[in-house]
Amino acid sequence: MDRKPANAFITARKGFCYLTIKFLGRNHEMMRIRDYKIDPDEKRHMRRLYPDVAFDWKKITQQLAEKREACRRYRTRPRKAAGRNGSRDGGPLFGVYEPGTRTVYTNGIPSTAAGVGRLLDAVLQLDRERTDALPLAEPVRRPAEPGLVPNRRGKPSRAR
Repeated sequence: MDRKPANAFITARKGFCYLTIKFLGRNHEMMRIRDYKIDPDEKRHMRRLYPDVAFDWKKITQQLAEKREACRRYRTRPRKAAGRNGSRDGGPLFGVYEPGTRTVYTNGIPSTAAGVGRLLDAVLQLDRERTDALPLAEPVRRPAEPGLVPNRRGKPSRAR
């Protein structure tokens, strides 16, 4: 009993297209396809590597065109402003800076790296303004008590 040859087809996963065959009930990716095109050299190479696979290049080209269109629609879809997890409602980010402990309390976490950078810049700016505006407090000194003071010869004498 002769087995019929496996057929090659196109699959897409994580933004990439693959030339695939079904083997033992699972998909086996033979080649990753770039720019939704397969060069004649790549076709020859696939025929030599997999002589028992039936390659219908017309069908494969049609599938690549469909995947290209699907990926284009996916990339141009409208995106949510809240980010991936959708935890924030897209409102403004409010924060309070406690200078004593250098702690920042916010009403949420920025959803992008740019938002985190802006928050960090604001905190650093507040900290710089605080240190520039407030001079360091001088320690409280006690009034000088009379004591021994070195004289011209370097020997201690009583202060008058």
